[in-house]
Amino acid sequence: MSYLRIEKTFTLGLIIILIGVSLTIFTFYLAYNAYLSYKPILPPTGDLSQAITNTSFELINLVAKIAFLGVMLWASTILLRYGVNVIKAEKPAEKKQE
Repeated sequence: MSYLRIEKTFTLGLIIILIGVSLTIFTFYLAYNAYLSYKPILPPTGDLSQAITNTSFELINLVAKIAFLGVMLWASTILLRYGVNVIKAEKPAEKKQE
């Protein structure tokens, strides 16, 4: 009976770790894809105020993308940490029964 519980706990920890690793890989794929496909918008006009406005919009867009990737990476590291903690917590319970 306890062996079945230990097996479920290990499986749950492994699933959480795999989800965290998958999310990390997907985050780096999105970041690399955004890096390769980035083309800055350069204002064709000679007006300084228009150039500053276009540049500020471009910077806001980049900051939003970086924030999104940062939140995804943060969530994946939390999943990895909890998955490892679940597997680690299983080991002492396994030793106590022996």
